[in-house]
Amino acid sequence: MTYEFNALLRRLVGYHLQSIHLAGGYMQFTFSSLSLRDNPVLTFEVMPVVETPAGPVVNGQWGYADAIRALIGHHVTDTEESAGEGLRVEFAETALNLQPAAEELLGPVIAVLSDFADGGARTWEPGGPAFEYLAAYGPDRQRVAGDRRPT
Repeated sequence: MTYEFNALLRRLVGYHLQSIHLAGGYMQFTFSSLSLRDNPVLTFEVMPVVETPAGPVVNGQWGYADAIRALIGHHVTDTEESAGEGLRVEFAETALNLQPAAEELLGPVIAVLSDFADGGARTWEPGGPAFEYLAAYGPDRQRVAGDRRPT
C-alpha cells in the first residue's frame, strides 16, 4: 500500500484550535468543529516552529509560548506533508512547521495525529514518511542527548 502524503493531516482544514496542552516534553493541540463530532488531537513530541508575519519563533525563544497560545480559536486553513519536508499546519497568518534536526529528537516519535471519530490516526517517526532525512535516527538509531527511550 502506497502512503498518501497529507491524506490524514489535511482533514484538519476547517477545524479550529480549541486548546493546547503543554506537558514535560510534548505539546498537544485539540481541534473542534461545529459540523463534525470528533475532536482530533495533534501531539508534537518535537516542538514545532511558529511562523508568524514577523518571522519564525522557535521553542525557547522569547515569545514562543505567546505565539502558540495566540493560535487558540483560529481555524486551520491548509496543511502540507511531503517527502523530506516534515509537516506544516497553516492558520490565517501563522503556521506551525515541523521539520526537526536530529539533535531535536527526544524519542522514537516525532508527532501523532489521532482521535478522529472514524479512528483515523497517524504516527510520524524518524525515517518514515515526511521525515525520511532522519532515517539514521529511527528506532534503531544511536542515542542522542535527551533521548527518553529506555536503555
